[in-house]
Amino acid sequence: MPEWFHQSIVTCCNEETFIHESAYIDEPCQIGHGTNIMHFCHIMSNSVIGSHCQIGHNVTIASGVLVGNNVRVLNNAMLNSGVILEDEVFCGPSTVFAPLKYMRGEAGNISTIHPTLVKHGANIGAQTTIASGLTIGQHTFVESGSVIDRNIPDFALVCGNPVQFAGWRCECGQILKFSGKDQTTCPRCGKQYIQQSEVEIIQLATGSSTHDPHIQPSSTIRDFEEFH
Repeated sequence: MPEWFHQSIVTCCNEETFIHESAYIDEPCQIGHGTNIMHFCHIMSNSVIGSHCQIGHNVTIASGVLVGNNVRVLNNAMLNSGVILEDEVFCGPSTVFAPLKYMRGEAGNISTIHPTLVKHGANIGAQTTIASGLTIGQHTFVESGSVIDRNIPDFALVCGNPVQFAGWRCECGQILKFSGKDQTTCPRCGKQYIQQSEVEIIQLATGSSTHDPHIQPSSTIRDFEEFH
């Protein structure tokens, strides 16, 4: 189990968990304490849903999906096999995580799962389509109607089809402006950020004022350089 999936989970309903009678829950699967699953959902076998999640009506969660704690998946969303949502992720209505990258109608081609990772606190707008095998960074904001066809770094604001870079947002949601400097402070919450490059920013720990210039860019950052 991933390190971020830290709270206890249960395999059946309990007094704090609500599952509407119209939902289909295939066994075995795991559903955490305090999670609500609404009308006409289908939760397939071998999926895991954490604690205190809100699953809207008509949501499909396929086999092999991992959903963290305090996650909101709104109405009509589709989470295909291999999707991993870390804690406090928001998926707007009709979000679609696309199936496998290389798939034909023949049964022999439906065999390989390409994991899709959505990191802690990411916000995905309504009617967004996300190709499989990608990573969406922590606290990323994806505007409604976007098509995600590449990895997205932490704190980025993206939109459109094809997806375009539109700026940076703080963890609290405030737009960040660097104005030619390599460091900025969020005017709303006071968190500080360092701009490592045109395509990467890092949130400083409380009281920190330095960063390591020798950090190598991740594959997520390299993919994001296509925007520039």
